[in-house]
Amino acid sequence: MPSTLETGHTKNVSTFLALIGFVNGWGADYKPTKAILSAANLLALHVQCEAAVKAADDQEKIFSDLVDKRMIAFEPLQGLSTRVTNAFSVIDLADETVAGAKEINRKIQGKRATPKKDEPTAEGETPKGGKSISASQMSYDNNVKHFSDLTAWVALQAIYNPNETDLKVAALNAYKATIDKANKDVIAGQVPYDNKLDTRDLLLYAKKTGMVDIALEVKKYAKSAFGVSSAKYKQISGLKFTKQPRKK
Repeated sequence: MPSTLETGHTKNVSTFLALIGFVNGWGADYKPTKAILSAANLLALHVQCEAAVKAADDQEKIFSDLVDKRMIAFEPLQGLSTRVTNAFSVIDLADETVAGAKEINRKIQGKRATPKKDEPTAEGETPKGGKSISASQMSYDNNVKHFSDLTAWVALQAIYNPNETDLKVAALNAYKATIDKANKDVIAGQVPYDNKLDTRDLLLYAKKTGMVDIALEVKKYAKSAFGVSSAKYKQISGLKFTKQPRKK
């Protein structure tokens, strides 16, 4: 899941608006030579940054919902796969055919063919401490493929026709479609989410042209123009801005 809504960005933007308020209060005394530091540019930049932070937060909610839906969709996967494998194992089939289903299920459960000392071998159990294993093929993409393989494997055997509705081939195909869609929705949702974050970070944190660097430049200008002991500089000296772009 993505991170919770990052209030630090909102704080930066609101502090920037406070800075603009003081600048406007200085009137004609505020006369930087850099056009980028002009009061009009500061106000325009604030409007852009405020909109970008809101857009990123809104897109995060949308993306987070997709991630949650995928997690819910995949919740029954391991248990269902084990039940399918067990149902497949109790019908009259060659050992090699049953072994094929068990091998696919092993991948879905995230187990190595030769487990580590802290990895249990019983189907459906999790590694010690509940920690994932790097080689366990537990990615969503892989598990969609593995479950598709398991469904296709059991469907090849006409004798596989359990009484339990959710274990029948038609139900397995429907569940496969459900997890495939949930996974693809997250993949598709990642692009607009990343784009909104990139736009926000560019406006707020780009070197020299970003809101934070510009705010710091305004503070430097005030220190230079009015003096470190001046009332004007003291009005803004305590305003804090922090760079916090997302980690990629």
